[in-house]
Amino acid sequence: MATSPDPSRLSAIQWTINTSPTFPAFTANVQELLAIQDNPYNTVNAVSAIILRDLSLTTQILKVVNSVFYQTQARQVHTVSSAVMILGFEHLRDLAVGLRLFENFRKSNLSHLKQLIVLSFLTAIQAQEMARNDPYLKAEEVFITALLFNIGELIVAYYLPREYQQIIDLGDKGWDGTSAAQNVLQVSMEEVGLAILKDWNFPAGMLKRLSFLHTDGSSASDAEARFWKMIKGAFVLSKNFLDPQIAPAERRRHEERVCRILGLNRQNLTQALTASKKRLYEMTQILRIDLQKLHLSEAILSGDEQEAEAAASRPGIQEKPGAPEAKASPVAASPVDQQAADLKKLQLLYEVMAEVNQSLASQAPINQVLLMVLEGIFRGIRFDRVIFLLVNPQRTWITGRFGLGVGVEELLPVLHLPLKAKDNVFALAMGENREYLLNPHQHPRDRSLMDANFWQVSRSQTFLVVPLLVDQIPIGAFFVDRLDAAQPISEEDRQRLRIFRDLSIVALRLSKHAKIYE
Repeated sequence: MATSPDPSRLSAIQWTINTSPTFPAFTANVQELLAIQDNPYNTVNAVSAIILRDLSLTTQILKVVNSVFYQTQARQVHTVSSAVMILGFEHLRDLAVGLRLFENFRKSNLSHLKQLIVLSFLTAIQAQEMARNDPYLKAEEVFITALLFNIGELIVAYYLPREYQQIIDLGDKGWDGTSAAQNVLQVSMEEVGLAILKDWNFPAGMLKRLSFLHTDGSSASDAEARFWKMIKGAFVLSKNFLDPQIAPAERRRHEERVCRILGLNRQNLTQALTASKKRLYEMTQILRIDLQKLHLSEAILSGDEQEAEAAASRPGIQEKPGAPEAKASPVAASPVDQQAADLKKLQLLYEVMAEVNQSLASQAPINQVLLMVLEGIFRGIRFDRVIFLLVNPQRTWITGRFGLGVGVEELLPVLHLPLKAKDNVFALAMGENREYLLNPHQHPRDRSLMDANFWQVSRSQTFLVVPLLVDQIPIGAFFVDRLDAAQPISEEDRQRLRIFRDLSIVALRLSKHAKIYE
């Protein structure tokens, strides 16, 4: 990295990128994920809620969790909340950030951009594999830092293609990459990457780690030096592994050098490389990148056919490579398409119910079970919002605790209601132990069952309150709604919801020490 970058030149490059028509409105979802601090329960709810807002990201995450590398159980995982539990908060958060960030660059048809994406993911995967048994390094921290190690080159290649080609041309003439970038841009590509990540509100700690990686590392502490060597070594290994111009003997020499620097034995490195290759193949399938078209080395391409057959034979969430993601169509679905969509929803409902039952059998924490139930209702029945409300120990108030869907954060504070009142539908539902369906468009008097503030904040066109009583004692309720008056809550929706209600009551009854009040 340059020690004295030209501030005016860097600002001009930032302005060029920020005003580019291809500059992404970097999703608030990703920034929210990065802002979440580790908190044993709240993070599961928060991460799940953010990921579930994005159907494409939800699908990608579940595919990764159900890949060969992550699938450590006989069963498939069908809920994001379970994925958080399996991978851990930090790992899933960083994986989601990486998938969403690199999805933007994947849209380009240029093969060199896709090569850089593959290089970034392989660097992250290899660094994590090598760090897995290192007591001084956090594998999750290593993954996201290594993933972003070369982000500057990717950003320049994507947003400044003319300048990037000039840098490549100088490299072909024998210039090293740093000197070529300085000649063309007057700043390094690393400095561009850090500046843009700062524009995207990436955490200061992450930017500090990335900045440190582009120093010579001579003044680092032992732990910092090991971190520096690990990611640098993974980057070198990945470049060598992907480069078709490097001979096998030279590749082995690079690997042996990394082994010496990191104190790894050859067998451990070979195992890490093998696992990395499998994980990379799975990841590129999920990102819909065809490795065979990228002119990579035979070392990375060999065996893809067997991997493809293995991936195709695995159960769970699958789609044909390169198939577009399902999108809502303005044209009315045919009866056959509608039937297929309904069968898909039923399959998801069945899978989530089976997952809930397995969690109950394994005595999973009640909050985890309730989150899985909410996700099954949200994705399987397709309500706009799903909220779990809890009655306080004194049975005087009912309060929204957590939920999924658009605007849930604004709606939860509104759902703090007295149980002895006669002017709110939650008190009526809990007192009478029956469902209440409100639809002011069809029944104007329904509006009087909630105050004006609720209707203003919620924007609900129709909603349903389903009480949860355990041994005749009111424990809580589900709130589900629709924001489109043209999509009423049907009797079929209610029947399916009752299945999850019954599962929740069983979970609450079995959980003698439920910590849902914390």
